Amino acid sequence: MAKINRILSKSILHGKIKKGDDVTAFCGRPFGDILDYIYADSLTEGKINFTRKGIEKEIYFVKSNENDTLGLEFDESAEIKPIECKNNCIFCFVRQLPPNLRKSLYVRDDDYRLSFATGSYITGTNLKEDDIKRIIEYKLSPLYVSVHSTDDKIRNFILGVKKSPSITTLLKRLTDNEIEIHAQIVLVGGINDGNNLLKSLTDMCELRISTVAVVPVGLTSFREGKFPIMPLTEKQASEAIDITENFYNSHKGFCYCSDEMYQIAKRDVHDEKYYGDFEQIENGVGLIAKFISELNFAIENTAEKKVKKTVGIFTGVSGESTMILARKLIKEKFPDLEINIYVVINNFFGETVTVTGLVTASDIIKQYGEKKFDEDYLIIPSVMLKEFESVFLDGVSVKELSKVLKKKISVCNTTGESFLETVLYERRKKNG
Repeated sequence: MAKINRILSKSILHGKIKKGDDVTAFCGRPFGDILDYIYADSLTEGKINFTRKGIEKEIYFVKSNENDTLGLEFDESAEIKPIECKNNCIFCFVRQLPPNLRKSLYVRDDDYRLSFATGSYITGTNLKEDDIKRIIEYKLSPLYVSVHSTDDKIRNFILGVKKSPSITTLLKRLTDNEIEIHAQIVLVGGINDGNNLLKSLTDMCELRISTVAVVPVGLTSFREGKFPIMPLTEKQASEAIDITENFYNSHKGFCYCSDEMYQIAKRDVHDEKYYGDFEQIENGVGLIAKFISELNFAIENTAEKKVKKTVGIFTGVSGESTMILARKLIKEKFPDLEINIYVVINNFFGETVTVTGLVTASDIIKQYGEKKFDEDYLIIPSVMLKEFESVFLDGVSVKELSKVLKKKISVCNTTGESFLETVLYERRKKNG
């Protein structure tokens, strides 16, 4: 049940339903969350059950054309409240976070609705039969699934559970019902690599999984009392790349290793054509290739003129090589432009964390707070900040960092075009 807050002017229900009415069901399905409404709004006809001043009522709707809409907005009771993860994964990143961060960072969700809506990964261990039927009926596709291994014994060990439904049975049921699946394997040396990785890729290919990303396990320094895991070695990462690339070549795509895997193996990533439509880019697959491709295109289509300035760029350890290449490409066309690269070692989460997106302001301050910057301005990538905010994960704002470093700071998006514009023209988001 959810209360109607607003009826849009284009609603086909004007005069039939009112603000303040409590909707109890759409098309015979109890109203659980906003997905029930979205599904009902996609139908050409149906029934709505609701109460008005305690009296139960129902109305039928018929859409005369494809542009018709029910046009309803609801109170917060219709919002999706994340289903908490009940697993105890041996590498759970949330449980490796330092204390005293923002509360929302400690939320461990395993929610198929958020997987559909936002692309977050689920394990599927808490799916009930009604959930699976709802996914199939509503065509909640694509979904993103953390498979890790198709060997249920190994998978259960990784997830920290004694028993869970067979992952291959679940995946087959979903793909048989035309639910598109993008999967990930978080690789732990000696557990799900080698022959097990090959088996998992083979099984998922046969199950018609759309794409699979193989990513290295992420470890922070906050692992006291947890299952002992070592970071992937250069040899282990290289072997995983060989297995994945061989499978890729024999099956015309389908599986990819993340950019970080190539960096651990000290191997070059592929160009943008290798990564198809970049379906796994949120998993760090093809990020470098896409960025360099965009940057090359932006450089080629930027009018050549004399630009004489010096800028500084902050990056994580794993981003250094990309920034060096980006600097080289830009300076070929703008030789009077100086770009200084400042690599930030991650002490906040631990030095094994090298990605740029987890760099904090406190580490920038510790490592560069006493430096006198001669640049015209400094640049940080937006991935260092909380989504839709100008604040780092440690709670320090861009404005506060700028004050400590005594230098203007520009924030650039992660596209090659935005990067070039910020370097050349200081175009940026508003700082907070």
